[in-house]
Amino acid sequence: MTHFQEIDSLSLLAHKVAANVFDLSTSQINVSIRDQMVRAQQLVVDLKAADPGARCLLIVGMGVAGMTAALTASEAGFDQVYAVETRDMPFALFNGVRSRFVGPYMYEWPSPFYANQSYPLNRQTPWTIYGKSPLAWRAARPISAHELGKRLRSCVRRWRKAFAARACPTPLPVFLVEADRKGVAAFIKDFARIEAIRAVQDTAGEARSDKARYEEFGRAREWECGKKSVLPRYIEPDYVILAAGMGDETVTVPGVPVAASAPFWSNDGLKQNAVTGQRVVVLGGGDGAIQDTFRALTEFDHPVEFIRMLEDTPKVRQALHKQLPTLLSADRQLRQHTSWARDSAGFVMVDRACRLAARELAKSPSVVKAVLTGIRKGTGEVIHLVRGWYFDKCYLLNRFLIYLFAECLVTRAVGTKHMGFALVFGREVKQAWKVPSVAGPASWRLEIGHRRRKHGCTTLINIDELVVRFGIQPGSVPGPRLVQLDDSYPGHRTMLNRVELPFVAMRKT
Repeated sequence: MTHFQEIDSLSLLAHKVAANVFDLSTSQINVSIRDQMVRAQQLVVDLKAADPGARCLLIVGMGVAGMTAALTASEAGFDQVYAVETRDMPFALFNGVRSRFVGPYMYEWPSPFYANQSYPLNRQTPWTIYGKSPLAWRAARPISAHELGKRLRSCVRRWRKAFAARACPTPLPVFLVEADRKGVAAFIKDFARIEAIRAVQDTAGEARSDKARYEEFGRAREWECGKKSVLPRYIEPDYVILAAGMGDETVTVPGVPVAASAPFWSNDGLKQNAVTGQRVVVLGGGDGAIQDTFRALTEFDHPVEFIRMLEDTPKVRQALHKQLPTLLSADRQLRQHTSWARDSAGFVMVDRACRLAARELAKSPSVVKAVLTGIRKGTGEVIHLVRGWYFDKCYLLNRFLIYLFAECLVTRAVGTKHMGFALVFGREVKQAWKVPSVAGPASWRLEIGHRRRKHGCTTLINIDELVVRFGIQPGSVPGPRLVQLDDSYPGHRTMLNRVELPFVAMRKT
């Protein structure tokens, strides 16, 4: 009787996209910094457990997912770990970006541990002694993306030094930057093709073809994080992990072929004083759009600060805490529902829960006063347009706060000093024009119409600032392009990618 060995296989099924090729980037539902790190740890550990004889691993991309995968692979016992990045440093996406603030737990509100942004340690939780990660940092509050990138690079250097000092060390991972994009893509396609042939040969009991060889080392340079490695002429990976990012953003609007706003991971002018006297329109129904509305409208850089400000007032804290059980249960139901169904029922449900909670809170003068305290002073306004009838995939904290703004700023009395706000669903930009301004940069004229009506009543508005957050362009996603899969590719594992991830990858000490 053949002995059946049980292994943890969910991550292997969720991320496999071709023969011996796994993708950590494409079509993911849970995409926080923490989620990316946990996802990488789970995959690498499970992969090594499923194939203990695997020795060589090639990782494409050195963001948080790719770097976590590389360090975890060395800890798991892979003898050869090579990570390649087409940019000039690890975590390059974060470099210089000081207007985006990130943290591993900031969007777990209203869970009580949301306020501690250290990773993986969190003193308020029972998993403190079990959560282990090769990348770790301490932060009481969310920090800028630029600062996180600096800390993570320092962390890699410290990890490398500590790992090399072990009594019987596995060879250190090799980090190659400025790799040739076309060369990397060509190898991955070749690797996927050859591994598919080898799998058929293995099943048929035939002699297996030679492995694909990666020979692009001469075109890249090793990232400066310690003693240089002696690079081989080529490697023959057992597996390839893609961590090349989510793809290109859609930042254009009808009638304007050039970008209407800056990419999400870049600095912008939404916190400048001039914005408080302008009309700003934000387009989109996800986290990126809500974050930009929040930054343009409030005095704060991130929503955790706003929640803390609200809780500084005892009456407001008491009113807010009455709503937390309902909000938390709605959030849990949403996460569970989206693991099993692709329909919009969960989004509609949690939107309603946030709207009703915000409406109840807005009945309290103390809450309204506290909310207005956090709104920027000025004559300007922010208009948030959502093409659909509810918010899509976004965290509860973002979703709740924007409904709270909508309820508390529903009227603007004469003499009010704070900026105005409007939240509008079921509308879209039919056409947009740039209008040169005598006083400064070009402004915008937008034709706004009903989503479901091609013809009919439309409104023309003049605005000063336009922010477009329409998400990722489907054709730009790295995974499908690298392994040459067809348009049905995301459907192979969409549901598995919706399964909620642990807060940390737990390993006993």
